Amino acid sequence: MPIYVLEPPERYNHPYSGPVIERVLPLGEARTVCAHMGAPADACAWVARGTCYLVIPRNGPVKDLRAYVRHERAHCNGWTHGEGAEGQLPALDAESQR
Repeated sequence: MPIYVLEPPERYNHPYSGPVIERVLPLGEARTVCAHMGAPADACAWVARGTCYLVIPRNGPVKDLRAYVRHERAHCNGWTHGEGAEGQLPALDAESQR
C-alpha cells in the first residue's frame, strides 16, 4: 500500500520569505525532534524569530524528500492541516510510482 504526504493548498506552496534551516535526519531522530516540538510525526516544521525550521526524515516511509519539504514549508507559510486540505491530491511515494 502506498504511503502519501498530503499536498498543501497552492496558496501555501511557495518559498518561505525568510531564512530556512532544513535538517535531514534519520527517521528515529526526526521523530524525536518533532515530538519534542509538539508534533508526533515523521517530519515537522516551525517558525521561530522569523526563521523556518524543517525536519525531514532521510529514511522515512515516503522516499521523495521534496514531498516532505513542500508539506512542511507550507506550515511555515501559515498552513494548518484543517485549512484547505480537502480535495488536494497527495504526493505519491516515489517507490509506489514504479
